[in-house]
Amino acid sequence: MHFKKFRFLLVILSFVMWSAFPAAVDAAERDWHVTETSPNDAPLQDTMLMYNAGGTDGSVAVFGIPSMRTYRHILVGVDLHEPVFSAKDNSGTKNLNPDGKFLYVNDKAANTIGVINLQLGSLERLIALPFPFGVHHISLSRDGKSLYATGELTGKMAKVDIATGKAQVIDWGPAPSAPDYLDVSKPGKPEYVFSGNYYHSTVGVFSVNPFKLIKEIPVGKNPHGTDAEPKGRYIQVADKLSATITFINVDKLAVEKVIPAGAGPLHNVFDNKGNAYTSCFVADSIVKTNLDKLEVVDEFPVHYRIGHIAVSDDAKYVFALNKFSTGLFSPTGIRWPVNHEMIDADEKSPTYGKSLKIIPVDGEPHNAKIISANLIKDWSMGQAEKGGLVDKPLAEVRPVHVGGAKISYLPVDTGKPGITVAKDGVKEIRVKAFSYGYVPRQMRVNKGDKVRIIVTNIDKASGITKNPDVIMGFTIYGPYATRTMLHIPRGVSLMTEFVADYAGEYEIYCETFCGPLHLEMRAAFFVDDPKKGPSNLGVGDYDEAQKQKQLNVPEEHLTAPKAEYL
Repeated sequence: MHFKKFRFLLVILSFVMWSAFPAAVDAAERDWHVTETSPNDAPLQDTMLMYNAGGTDGSVAVFGIPSMRTYRHILVGVDLHEPVFSAKDNSGTKNLNPDGKFLYVNDKAANTIGVINLQLGSLERLIALPFPFGVHHISLSRDGKSLYATGELTGKMAKVDIATGKAQVIDWGPAPSAPDYLDVSKPGKPEYVFSGNYYHSTVGVFSVNPFKLIKEIPVGKNPHGTDAEPKGRYIQVADKLSATITFINVDKLAVEKVIPAGAGPLHNVFDNKGNAYTSCFVADSIVKTNLDKLEVVDEFPVHYRIGHIAVSDDAKYVFALNKFSTGLFSPTGIRWPVNHEMIDADEKSPTYGKSLKIIPVDGEPHNAKIISANLIKDWSMGQAEKGGLVDKPLAEVRPVHVGGAKISYLPVDTGKPGITVAKDGVKEIRVKAFSYGYVPRQMRVNKGDKVRIIVTNIDKASGITKNPDVIMGFTIYGPYATRTMLHIPRGVSLMTEFVADYAGEYEIYCETFCGPLHLEMRAAFFVDDPKKGPSNLGVGDYDEAQKQKQLNVPEEHLTAPKAEYL
């Protein structure tokens, strides 16, 4: 009897609390692993389109919103990271205020920026960045005429003129230096470029004219996302290994406030209602922050290990671009899909905070941006002919994705890591990959050598992610990117064979997200020219490499002027 009375009182108390504080009770009772079914599962036409840099599939994927159907893939190169819409200014949310003309997307492996004609839906031009650089991320200048870029693999920064491809390049020392994600301050404030430096644990402030570093601001450990909120007051920094969010006051160029976040915060996006959303990789969640109060106000679960994040223009949906899909989908072979997850962000919705849809996607998706579908013209039913879409020759560039590659699966290689000369005269390099690094870390061959690289994933589980099915990556950026980019599951080894035909020092990185210290999986591939001596970042065939011959892009559609080093 006492138990029944207790249950009755508990029900009454719960009803009273729900009546007084319905939102609080909903949040408390939210089941982290229950998804909701959208009542309108597949509208015939979508009001928005998401353009997603597809990472290792070398394509920009186009998804309909809210249907989450895949519309198409636009081939660009090798390993795509950051899409940015063209715009007259960089105001608005992370989606900016796009003009519907172009999408710029950087290729970390090939060291290029692709220019996609949105009205045609095809790649129109490639901007070849100078070597050595190793671009991680790009952001649009305030006037829409330049792109700023971070050279994560070399510690450099660049300002790239979109029309001519001319690049101003500066060093950001001291080493080790890893410029990561960057953004440009919003109109109404002084124009600065803000960039996180992963190894310095700082945010650098750069003037734009002249382009130079003017200040470093200490933030939390290993900052990742560095993003300008729409009102221009703050730069929001996701401090990955401090589990905090740092707010930098743009007027004072100083830290305004530091607040706790979920474990492993990575990236920030903003809606048009004064809220920020931050992806938290280790916590499997998205943290919602009120930008007026600078306080965390909610947290949403994701499935699983969120990396990048996007938000719709109407602020109704937040999208988790997840790195792991363990147990969610049917098997497709020794490699498996990751996923995009659509979450209801409308506070008035009965399914607020719940996952509405989860779809499998190929590659290893990075950032995504969303545009109103009505900005893309309808050329069906002969409208292209009536509207005069093509009034001059317009190129469709189709780069070769894996030109010159010879890649094989092997049984697990048990040989000792290092470099040997095989019986057939090939220089054989055995590499062991683990969380988070490679052995050996430096690999040196001569120009003209036939090279055979065998990479084995020796991990049992990837650090604190506790996932035994982590795929390791191995990419030599630049002219060797299309001949490597190995995705190595446990239980096998992968082998690639090629001729080392470009002298220089080329960074090796893990292109497949493998855990919280993924960015620290680095090594170096040296190709020495016997006539010039040992290669380094200053000695190599870098002018020749910038021609990007391995992508097989017609010369007239490749912009590759020599860089101006400041």
